Amino acid sequence: MLESTLEADVLFNCTTSEGSVGRGVLGPFGVVVLADAQRSEQLPVDFYIAKDTNGSSRTYFCADETRSSKDKDVGKWVYGSSVPVLQGEKYNMRLLNRRTVVTSKVYPTTAIYGAAKVFLLNNATGISVKASVKIWKMAEAELDPFPFSGLLDRLV
Repeated sequence: MLESTLEADVLFNCTTSEGSVGRGVLGPFGVVVLADAQRSEQLPVDFYIAKDTNGSSRTYFCADETRSSKDKDVGKWVYGSSVPVLQGEKYNMRLLNRRTVVTSKVYPTTAIYGAAKVFLLNNATGISVKASVKIWKMAEAELDPFPFSGLLDRLV
């Protein structure tokens, strides 16, 4: 029981945390997207497992916009929420996560087009993370113009 209380971080939440630069026994770990090669711009999206003094834990899914752009006029926050993880379930992060949604509107200045990279992140001090990454390229949206002429004929 001593070990579970020694590293307790029951007051953790994404918004008041140090973001992805903070280090804890069980996190953060995840991916860094929209990063340039030097990681001067980056958007970490990560998990953090917060331990309670009774040995239980709560998992958080966070996004850290604080270094997402070199543009000083853009608002940047750390935010997220707790996410339920079932007993024995592997942590799985997808662009379209069905349990918890974290969306960001970021304005990188250097991590754009071919310069945008993806990195793995593990700032946990007490666990090692084994990860695999799959990336899919999305097709461009096909936009058909709305047929206004037929609509206007019906309104007149």
